Amino acid sequence: MKTPWLVNGKLANLYLLYGTERHLLEEWEREIVKAALPDGERFDYMKIDLNDQPLDAVLDEAETVPFLSDYRVVIAKPATFLTGAKDKKTHNVERLTEYIVQPADYAVVVLIVEAEKLDERKTIVKRLKDRAVILEAKKPTTEELFRFVMDAVNDKGYRMERPAIERLIFLTGEMWATLTRELDKLMLYAGDHPTIELEDVNLLVPRTLEDNVFQLTDYLMKRQLEPAIRLIRDLEKQGQEVLALLGLMARQYRMMLLSKRLAEQGYGERQIASKVGAHPYAIKLALQAGKRFTFAQLEQALVAITTTDEGMKTGRGDKRILFDALIVRLATL
Repeated sequence: MKTPWLVNGKLANLYLLYGTERHLLEEWEREIVKAALPDGERFDYMKIDLNDQPLDAVLDEAETVPFLSDYRVVIAKPATFLTGAKDKKTHNVERLTEYIVQPADYAVVVLIVEAEKLDERKTIVKRLKDRAVILEAKKPTTEELFRFVMDAVNDKGYRMERPAIERLIFLTGEMWATLTRELDKLMLYAGDHPTIELEDVNLLVPRTLEDNVFQLTDYLMKRQLEPAIRLIRDLEKQGQEVLALLGLMARQYRMMLLSKRLAEQGYGERQIASKVGAHPYAIKLALQAGKRFTFAQLEQALVAITTTDEGMKTGRGDKRILFDALIVRLATL
């Protein structure tokens, strides 16, 4: 596991953790506490809610000599005063500004705020950037997630091929927390079997609505009407509206058409993903599916979807009947 919270292998006295990925913020918090208090000594650990208590309480704790450990760990959140958002409480920021110039060498103070950005105009933020270890928990790239999965399975003695990893990342929506939870489930399921297979991912990881629409489109392209209708009925039982399904189908067919055009112009999968604004794995599926159709057939499908959408929105017929008629039409292109 990477240890971005360590500086030359050592803990810092002051941290600022911010960003939109709560799972990462919580993981970093746990790891910092574990590194500072390896024996789990709770006498030297304090967690302060800055919505209820003043910043002075944080600094009072930080200036208290540890009882049984090398460090006194103080976790303070949410540090909203470091952002542009309105804070629920007025804090003595001047005292913190003075403290960070020469923090107690026995204290590990961790300020945490779940926010996309800090207010760079504030003096306290500028001082923290000079003096503290600052970690940003931002949405990871596909490659970062890929490396994370590879490292995680290798650490546990497992193997996982690229198609299985790509599928897992796609199904978990590039969310750290969901990815970690599903990966733990897969490794538990694998047991003594050394390889986590693509089939394992398909069996255990819940399918997203987008993935179900991919499957629906695949059925229609293969002219498999019965499983297509069955999937639609299952989605309706889950509360999905036909109008919402129609919108996702339109998006899928547009993606296939545009991806096919760009591929013919010489663009690769990642370049197409960047241009279309879609996940690389989604583009990979779209390109594979698009090979079964001509440009004319994809354009016909989009015209049929648009016509059905207009019919539903203008009340030209029952939504279910219009949608079912569209499904039959798409399955016979």
